[in-house]
Amino acid sequence: MSGHHETIADTKNGTVTGMSKVTVPLSRASKTHQDYWKTRVVRRPFVTRDGKRGIPPEYSVRMRHLGRDVWFNLETANQSAATVKARDIYLSLVSAGWDATLPKFKPSPLAKSAICTVGEFLADVEARSHLKAKTVRRYAVKLRKMVADIAKLETGLKTKAKRAKYDHVNGGRAAWLARVDGKPLDVLTAEEINAWRNAYVARAGADPVKRKSAERSAASYMRCVRALFAEDVLSVLKVKLPANPFVGVKLKDPGPARYHSEIDPAWLLACAERDLRADNTNQYLALFLCLWAGLRRKEADLLLWAQVDLEGGTLSVRRTAFFEPKTEEAVRTIDLAPEAVDVLRSLKSWSESEFVLKGSDPDPTATYDFYRCDCTWRDLNAWLRGKGVTDRKAIHSLRKESGSLIASSHGIEAARQHLGHRDIRTTSSHYVEKRKRVEVSIGGAQLRAMEGTA
Repeated sequence: MSGHHETIADTKNGTVTGMSKVTVPLSRASKTHQDYWKTRVVRRPFVTRDGKRGIPPEYSVRMRHLGRDVWFNLETANQSAATVKARDIYLSLVSAGWDATLPKFKPSPLAKSAICTVGEFLADVEARSHLKAKTVRRYAVKLRKMVADIAKLETGLKTKAKRAKYDHVNGGRAAWLARVDGKPLDVLTAEEINAWRNAYVARAGADPVKRKSAERSAASYMRCVRALFAEDVLSVLKVKLPANPFVGVKLKDPGPARYHSEIDPAWLLACAERDLRADNTNQYLALFLCLWAGLRRKEADLLLWAQVDLEGGTLSVRRTAFFEPKTEEAVRTIDLAPEAVDVLRSLKSWSESEFVLKGSDPDPTATYDFYRCDCTWRDLNAWLRGKGVTDRKAIHSLRKESGSLIASSHGIEAARQHLGHRDIRTTSSHYVEKRKRVEVSIGGAQLRAMEGTA
């Protein structure tokens, strides 16, 4: 709760004034079992500075040990999670005493402030590190997701309350970010990160396809968050950092998500000629650039006519005033087939712009994935779905299909150069499907000879 408030203590009966008496019989379970604490975790009333009384969502528990009496805020609105934490506090008191338990479960405000918060960490990374603002923003999304899950910030929330974090208009998004960013960074530990990964995968159930997808997603989250804790990033930061939580975390390689083609490129282009070229020319041209030239969506979105050499039959991906290539290897020259050049030549006068695709003004300063032709990409994605392309990134599958066609005709290295990959393993593992048959061939004479001796 925001603002100043204080609890209402009653020193005579050792409870909080106004709290209803517990009528449920106390559990007969041992204190070392979480069920013992079910009737002992409570929500403590408080009063604000203006005299209003409220009940916080988080549970608290009162511990008496060796003549000392202390309340602990359990920092969760979920009763089951609260009972587990209460049990852990009790076990710590019995085994290690007050001196070890208080700093761990009830750190002083001064001790809490010694370690930076998630928000302070991200602000310092953006201000001081070499990472691009767009990269920091993308990694920050994954860090906040991991922190929120580990801190159980959504535990006990109903569906409507969970959706509030997407409410940019009424302040729900801002409130959610403040809650996550206010968590101390040391909520991340190697143990918690490993447990988070296992829980994330476990939610996929026993379905092998869903489980493998969850493994890849978890690995992606962990790689991105780990990049924020790289040595060259941490070395320039000024905030007070905890120990690197990724020391001791082993990233499990879930294996590559190999490309399986759902596309008949000749049929798809024929459908595009019929459905899109005349009435939805921008969609047709967008599909053309991704399938014929193997461009990434951002590369096609910001492609200039100055990068297209119709006489030489080439298209170059390079830095412009509006575009920064993904990597140095992404800077490349792509050879175009004569029929592809004819299509571009016929549509150049249609575009009426320095950009190949029609769209809004570019925004090179955007820290999110801003597309000039966002409506075109959305409509093209829907059109591809209607043609049976079920890949989660339907437009990106056009690029993969382009790489597969090059590899089939000219080899894997040619496909790597065509797609602008840094590592040929990326091309081989994720972007190219095997097209040519590779089989054991034994001549008929040999087979007949083997049959005769059998």
